[in-house]
Amino acid sequence: MTVAVPATLQNLFGPEIHLTLGLVLFLLVLLIAAQSMFMRFKSVYMTGLLYDLINGLRVSLFAAIARARWQFITRTRGSDLEHALTADVDRIENASFHTMLLAQNAVMLCAYLCVSWIVSPAMTAFAFVSGAIVLGILYPIRRRASAFGRLLTENRKQQYRTVSEFLNGVKVAKSFNAEPQYVAELKSTLGQMSTDFGRFMRVHSIGNVAFQVSSGIVLAVFVYVALREFSRPLPEIVVLVFLFMRIAPRFSGLQADLQEVLVNLPAFHAIREIEAACSREQELVGASTPKTALSLRRELSCDHLTFAYEGQQAVIRDISLKLPARKITALIGPSGSGKSTLADLIMGLVAPMSGSIAVDGRPLTEENRRAWRDHIAYVPQDVFLLNDTLASNLRLACPDAPEPEMWEALRAAHADAFVTRLPNGLQTIVGDRGIRFSGGERQRIALARALLRRPELLILDEATSALDWETQRQIADSINALRGSMTILTIAHRPSMIDFADWVIAIEDGEVAEAGAYAELYGESGSRLSHMIAAEDTFGQRR
Repeated sequence: MTVAVPATLQNLFGPEIHLTLGLVLFLLVLLIAAQSMFMRFKSVYMTGLLYDLINGLRVSLFAAIARARWQFITRTRGSDLEHALTADVDRIENASFHTMLLAQNAVMLCAYLCVSWIVSPAMTAFAFVSGAIVLGILYPIRRRASAFGRLLTENRKQQYRTVSEFLNGVKVAKSFNAEPQYVAELKSTLGQMSTDFGRFMRVHSIGNVAFQVSSGIVLAVFVYVALREFSRPLPEIVVLVFLFMRIAPRFSGLQADLQEVLVNLPAFHAIREIEAACSREQELVGASTPKTALSLRRELSCDHLTFAYEGQQAVIRDISLKLPARKITALIGPSGSGKSTLADLIMGLVAPMSGSIAVDGRPLTEENRRAWRDHIAYVPQDVFLLNDTLASNLRLACPDAPEPEMWEALRAAHADAFVTRLPNGLQTIVGDRGIRFSGGERQRIALARALLRRPELLILDEATSALDWETQRQIADSINALRGSMTILTIAHRPSMIDFADWVIAIEDGEVAEAGAYAELYGESGSRLSHMIAAEDTFGQRR
């Protein structure tokens, strides 16, 4: 049998062209073979391309978060950032995969339509228009998919928040027997997710039924029109029906892939919002120039500093003070007086609302804050340790430090004795957040890490609060031995961590209440320092 050739092909190839049914079927087999090769190409090449895309997106987001200012990080939920880096990126991977399937279905649809067009342009147009109409009718379902995607994003965020807060505070939760509260909260969130998903699937299943029924109706009409209206021969109709059965699933695939993309697309918007917010709050990264480079040789001065966290009253108000180089300065005051905030300002983690900080007369600015932190070591009250070896935790401060220098730092922090007793020594895994060690041991490791850095400025923010009196005295002796080799700022409440200080600054309500040499303030009966020591002595006697 000879298949009629459309006029468009005759104009292109000449009037002598003839297509037999066998040739058309042969071309169809070639098309199926080409589809198989295309699928292999997609599986190999496109999978690699997909992972490159997703890994690039994840690294880009991670880098944006890493470059963001500390003040931005403190006002952002950590669980939301973790959710964006994990679950949201995984959903984008799913959306990207279905976008590729969408393109694949579109390409194959065009290929089958081209073959069908050769057989019958009119019936091909009928099949294409019918499929497009069905896709149009299913638009409300795709719109519902987009709305479900937004709900899914919010529900998963809440799920991550509950799990993250519980795991970070599991010891406290257990101490209060509060585990059922977290379980109930997670159960409520998951229940809401299940309800939302059930509603969406009911609508989604209606769409599948509608598409299948519509395809059946269109097929019946297709055959009827081909026989009655166009009087196509039966062999040609068989070929057209076969092509229709290959074309219909492509429209169904387009609908399914579009739904998956729309469900997961809100995750992409969420990531872009976080990345944009991080970019707006980006800390300037770059090497300091000779004009902006800082090195503490004489003094660090704070001039009329004022600072407030967003939506709160000023924590620091018009503070002016000086930290003499290679001396030990103690910062004292009640909790909430602004001591730690002042340390953050000195480190350049946050910028003052007004006033300035200068190192040897050179201002601390946006351009040199990161470079200035290369000269600082910080030991907080809440110690951060990697779930890795002791050596890896120490090298966080100095990546290239050899083991002899690590042992030297451990001895200076009075941590060498218990590390020596460990079977694996420096290769001991510390556990999640250092859980395998006591609070005092963790703080000594953190102090050793800071000393390994050999900083110009060492900041101790209640860094010995978890230590017993004897060990605290030993640490105090070690810090005292560093006098003259670096500038030390110690924030503490216990006399043992300030009685070796050259200079004492007392802060109350965000302002400097008094400042002077330790011996002078200690000798004044009405000074804050003498009151603090007297209160500590009274407490010790009561014990």
